[in-house]
Amino acid sequence: MFACKRGHEDIVHSLLSAGANVNIQDNEGQTALMIASEHNHISVIHMLLQANANPHLKTSDGLNAVMIASGYGNYEVVELLISKGVDCNYQQKDGVNSFMFACRNGHLQIAKLLLKEQVNPNVQNKNGVNSFMLACRNGHTQIVELLLKEQVDPNVQKEDGWNAFMFACLNGHTQIVDLLLKKKVNPNIQRCDGENAFMIACKNGHTQTVKLLLKQQFDPNAQRNDGRNAFMLACKNGHTQIVELLLKEQVDPNVQDKNGMTGLMLARHHEIVKLLLESKADPTIESNEGKTALYYAKTSETEKLLIDYFEKRDKDATRYGSQQTLSSGYHTVSHDSSIRSFPSTLTLDSTVKDSEVDTDT
Repeated sequence: MFACKRGHEDIVHSLLSAGANVNIQDNEGQTALMIASEHNHISVIHMLLQANANPHLKTSDGLNAVMIASGYGNYEVVELLISKGVDCNYQQKDGVNSFMFACRNGHLQIAKLLLKEQVNPNVQNKNGVNSFMLACRNGHTQIVELLLKEQVDPNVQKEDGWNAFMFACLNGHTQIVDLLLKKKVNPNIQRCDGENAFMIACKNGHTQTVKLLLKQQFDPNAQRNDGRNAFMLACKNGHTQIVELLLKEQVDPNVQDKNGMTGLMLARHHEIVKLLLESKADPTIESNEGKTALYYAKTSETEKLLIDYFEKRDKDATRYGSQQTLSSGYHTVSHDSSIRSFPSTLTLDSTVKDSEVDTDT
């Protein structure tokens, strides 16, 4: 097997002549033919086949030689093995086949070859993933175009609701996102948790993708099942440019999720907190636990920004004659429409414990 891996034809020939078992499998079920197929040693493969190597054997994981060669992009090997009758439609127990390997890794010519062999491009694995999703996720534009010509349904979803469009947005493949939009995919499909492609792009910081999606008149205020929206997700993950874009779209910075958390409470980064305060985000809003953004401040820098805000409010309130009362360590500030409370100690009221902060993105 080592000689097959290295492509040492003379050693392979000598071992076969000495009666070596051509079909012996290692602990993982790999054969010499599989190893030569992985490393694209076509001459060695011919020698092994002439010595009656069985091309239909599988590893302990259910891989055959065609799958291996397809995944590694070895076109000649795939073509040869198919000519020897290896089933290119074969699927592992999890439903993965050779075509999925080729599409996942961007091997266009192998994908075309397998399609000529009547491989079904719509096959899904046990989790509902198909070749089109894999190509979109990994940014293989030419394969995406090929599959669209094959009339693959771009709106197919995994069991948890993910689809190809979401995968393209996840990894910021704007060219593919644009291509799918032109093919009239439904951009508003949601996962089982209510998250859509726009939220995914915002959460992962793909500014160009977000700009493209905003041109499609996405509703930037749409919320997941837990009440979080794209703005909150961008705030939490520190994507300043996207937060700025969404604020220009008149997103309400004070929307709360089902736990009462706002984008300001979720923000971890100094730039985001500063931007939100400048954009009239309200730091006195309370979560369901009765805590304000000051309590949830993640760093001393963001804590100082909030403290400075409250100090300025105190000074402004005194200057303009607003009423203030001191009660149980809290200032009560009068507003035209509502009354909110915030700590007067100018420090966090206690150390924030991980269990008290919703860290789910």
